Amino acid sequence: MRPISKKRQRAEDEPHEHSVRRGRRGRLHFENMPWLEKLFQFFLGTLHIRRAGVRNALDIKVESAEFEFDNLPAGFDGVRMLLVTDTHFGESATLGERILKLSETLEYDFCILGGDYSFSYRQESPMAYLRMKELAQGLVGRGRVLGVLGNHDLYRMGEVLADCGVEMLINDNVRIERNGDSVYLVGLDDCHYYGADDIALAQRGICDGAFKVMVSHSPEAYDQAARAGCSLYLAGHTHGGQVCLPGGVAVVTCATVPRKIVKGKWRHGKMAGYTSRGVGASGVPVRFFCPPEMTVITLRKA
Repeated sequence: MRPISKKRQRAEDEPHEHSVRRGRRGRLHFENMPWLEKLFQFFLGTLHIRRAGVRNALDIKVESAEFEFDNLPAGFDGVRMLLVTDTHFGESATLGERILKLSETLEYDFCILGGDYSFSYRQESPMAYLRMKELAQGLVGRGRVLGVLGNHDLYRMGEVLADCGVEMLINDNVRIERNGDSVYLVGLDDCHYYGADDIALAQRGICDGAFKVMVSHSPEAYDQAARAGCSLYLAGHTHGGQVCLPGGVAVVTCATVPRKIVKGKWRHGKMAGYTSRGVGASGVPVRFFCPPEMTVITLRKA
């Protein structure tokens, strides 16, 4: 695992959270207005729907997504990746068990952890470390696990996961070999809060023309990844909206990306992508019209 970057270190050393500034609205975003969470909590109690929202947040769905690529090495035709992101361990004591039980029913070649492992924002608790350690050890016991950090994660969380056997890609890449062929998995540091992503560093040592899968906690680096020649981009962070209108229409996404990139399969130029709704919940641990998910991504040779 790469040492902590200067950008991330500066942000982690700040005595207070800084405002996230992005897009045309600048600082006018939901995560910069914590009073909105309290207002939402009040409405949940008034309408007596909090318990239903908590139940929804634990109703994990297993999604499948298949992608075809002309340039995929033949040895990787049919390879399956299990994407588990945004666990946000906090109030729920059973979430980790649910994830592990579901993973045991699935067939996949390796697992990707997509960041945001703690419920609290930049205040990881001993409980979050403990529950992520239990989850990581369970997944590592089944096969190879690779991971990135998110905007809720301190660098220390990466060290905990690495100690469990997770290959943490912090602006780094790893060559994966199969049936005589190889592809590269490229992992970015958080681009949303810490601004610590470095695509040039992450791709160092990759040969020209190689098939590359980019893993970033947030989909917000999608354009950079496409220009860097990545074939597939995997992300989470948005929770698919978490609390949506009927039909799954997201109200808040906490990411400055086109609507098509907020959840599910999408395409940007020659690059395909998938944004997971995530397996946990943040802010307020409820979900409406947007169930949590674990995703099996299958690669196919076109």
